[in-house]
Amino acid sequence: MSLSSSLAPGLLLASGQLGDPFFEKSVVVLARHDERGSLGWVVNGRRLANLRDILKASALAGDLDRYASSPALDHPARFGGPVERASGWVLYRRSALGSFEGEMRIGEDLGITAHLTALRALLESDAPRDFLFLLGYAGWGPEQLESEVAEGAWLPATKNADLLFTKDEQMWQQAFDTTLGGGVAAFTSTRGGSA
Repeated sequence: MSLSSSLAPGLLLASGQLGDPFFEKSVVVLARHDERGSLGWVVNGRRLANLRDILKASALAGDLDRYASSPALDHPARFGGPVERASGWVLYRRSALGSFEGEMRIGEDLGITAHLTALRALLESDAPRDFLFLLGYAGWGPEQLESEVAEGAWLPATKNADLLFTKDEQMWQQAFDTTLGGGVAAFTSTRGGSA
């Protein structure tokens, strides 16, 4: 299996060598990787405002009074990437919420969409869980991501839906521990070597 065909769906774990403040200690869920480039979302990005404040400012959901008791409104929105930072995306476990218009599947168990039907379904749910509201996304041009992986900027990892929906702020470290069976130091070593 080539690197190109094995990256998506999957995770990308930023190394200390990346040197980009947008992606420092980030975990990216990669939905697409093909000859046109790559598309993903930072799932442990910095917390922004809660969903209530974002919806109030954007008027996306219309009259928020209709959803005033929705627990989803207190859920934090997170930085999803530096591209089109005003775009809102709902990442969700398909077994919990079903599927929605405009859905991009990330394997069999996850979906992501920017369509308002998903957002409304979350707001109407009594106990929404297993979702992230992300602003912006990450994108790479053709062969750009392969080059960054080869340079050691990213560690590809198997997609782990349970990890993505953890509230633990240690997601990046947990992802490295799971992937490497040890700490991040094993990946960021500066010792020379040959393959």
